[in-house]
Formats: sequence, structure tokens, C-alpha cells
Amino acid sequence: MLVSKPGREVLAIRKERRKTLFRLLYILLSIAVIAVIGLVDPNLKDTLDVLQTLNPFWLGMAIGSALLFWLTDGLLLHDITSYMYPHKIGFWQSLKVGIIGLYYGALTPFSSGGQPFQVVYMRRNGIPVGTGTCIVCMKFAVYELSMCFFYIVAMIVRGAYFYENFREVFWITTAGAAINFCAVLLISFAMINQRLVLRIGHRIIGFLAKLRILRHPEKAEASFGKTIDEYREAVVYIKQHKLRCFGSFWISVLNLVCLYSASYLVYRAMGFTKSSWLSMMTMQAFHFLAVSFFPTPGASGASEGGFYLYFQDMIPKDMIFIVMLLWRFLTYYLVLFVGCLVVIWDEFHNLGKRPKLVQNLQGKLQSKQERSREDP
Repeated sequence: MLVSKPGREVLAIRKERRKTLFRLLYILLSIAVIAVIGLVDPNLKDTLDVLQTLNPFWLGMAIGSALLFWLTDGLLLHDITSYMYPHKIGFWQSLKVGIIGLYYGALTPFSSGGQPFQVVYMRRNGIPVGTGTCIVCMKFAVYELSMCFFYIVAMIVRGAYFYENFREVFWITTAGAAINFCAVLLISFAMINQRLVLRIGHRIIGFLAKLRILRHPEKAEASFGKTIDEYREAVVYIKQHKLRCFGSFWISVLNLVCLYSASYLVYRAMGFTKSSWLSMMTMQAFHFLAVSFFPTPGASGASEGGFYLYFQDMIPKDMIFIVMLLWRFLTYYLVLFVGCLVVIWDEFHNLGKRPKLVQNLQGKLQSKQERSREDP
């Protein structure tokens, strides 16, 4: 008896179900990591009592900083889109795409899923795939530059203090900053000499393949070459809109200020005043640099453990778990929850458009067939 192979639609549904299951398992795993940290913490029993005494003003400020992070992320995407795509795109569409990018970035290692999904959703707004790819490449380049800018400013303002008092933190952060600097240099070299960048990249991939770190070097080389081509196209826009790119850079800086301020605002909501905003924001920038390239979705495990390492001398030890829990909820789990709702809403919203699209396609196909019959 012959068994027919499943069709493409069935395979696509199965694949999507596996992805959904993976996402649910990952969220449960992340919650389990925090639960384990909490169980190890001897002060867990006081958590509920402390939560009832939170300062509502500073808690509202902390929630506001998380919302402003989303808004400025959408504003950054909207600003770049405005000078890279000639047709007008509404701010709320850019905000939606930004939140969806944050959501998928939070679900994938190295936040690698955010950009491809943003390109997909921008295509739904009428932006061609090539232009959408250039937009997200530009956004990533500006983001990397702002990260490096924060590191340089933090080192100038507080570098000596952190080196003397937090030497382990200092060197871990420097390693993370070096990776970001390499990304900026790669983008810069792509502007000047694309062939040199490709040559260096192929040699590195070949070296990693010899060490058996990369199993499929051919795919890696093809992907690397495609990425460099995309950044090369984005460079054309940078040269045409230098002042606009400079404005985008400062929007990205504001975006990171909102993200890095969340831990301080939670700290104040707990009633603590000893550490200053500048010290905690700088420490948060260092912390983020250190864990941003940790190969788990949302840098889970490294973010929670790193928070203990980085803030152990700034936050009372009996309260650090609660501060970390609130900070992680605002900057990560809230993104997962809201992002999931936005994705579901967008899918239902587009369901109503699909019959019209099918009708349009059928009409075009019929007219094409009629023309072909009329032609001798």
C-alpha cells in the first residue's frame, strides 16, 4: 500500500507547530531559571511582602522606561524608513514592526530572528524585501555604533572607578565591547573595501571549519557574502543621508538610555537611594555588553546571573533577587507577552485581507489568460 507524502501546507503547519512548541518550552525554561535562582536566594519568602511596599511613582517610571524603549525603537525604525523608502509609512506600522522584531529577537539566540521577521512584516506594509533588508541593516549599524558610544563614554566617566572596584566586571565588559567594535569595524570596512572584508571573512570561516566549529562552511560563506552585499547597499543610503543618519544615531542613544535606566528605576521603587542613576545606568550598559552575545534566546541564564555579579555591591543582598525579577520582567518577559499579542492581532487582522488578495490574483491570472488567447 502506497502512502502519499504530506503536502507543502501540511509540512508548513507541522513546522510552525514545532516552532510554537519550542517557544513555549523556552519561555518555561526561562521562568525555571529565575525560579531556581529565587529558591537559592534565602530571602525569597520576603518577596511578596516587599512587592506590596513598592513606591508607585518610581514603579510607574520603571514601566514608563520600558514603554519608552519600545516607542523609541519604533521611532528609530520609522526615522530610517522615512529616508530609505520614498512612500509614506505610518508611525504605528513602524512601532508594530519594531515590537514584533523585539519579540522574535527575544525568542532566538543572539537575537537573530528579529531582523528577518521585521523584513517579512515590512513587506506586508508594501516595502520591497531589498529595501526592508537595507533598513534593518542600517538600524543594526546605528545600534552597534550607539553601543560603542555608550562604552566609550562610560569608560571616560566611570572607567577608573569600575577598574578599581569591579575588576572582574571591567574585563568581562571589555571583551563584550571588543565584539561590538569588531561588528562596527566590519561595517566600516564594507564601506571602504568590500573585497578585503570578504577575503578576511572567508579565511576566518575556513579556519573555524578546520577546527570543526563550523559544519557547513559553504553555507556560512554564502550567508556572509550576502550580508556584506546588504550592508554595501545600505552604505549608499548612508552617503546620501549623512545628517539623517546622525539623527538616527541619537534616537538609538535615547533608546538605550531608556533600556539601561530600568534597573535604577526599579531600585528606587524598592526605596533605595544610595547608588546614583549614572552609576547604575553605566553598570547596566556594562552588563548588557557582557551578555549580549551569549548564545541563548534573550541571553537567558547569563542575564540573571550577570545581574547578581554586576549589581552585588550596589543593591542590598537580601533584595537583589526582587530587583532582578522586576527588571527582567519589564525588559524581557513583558516584551514576550506584548509581542505575542501583537503577532496574534496582526495575523487576525491580515486574515480579512487575504480573500481580497486571492481575488485580485485570480483576476490578474484570468486577464492574463484572456490576453494570451487573443494573441495569435
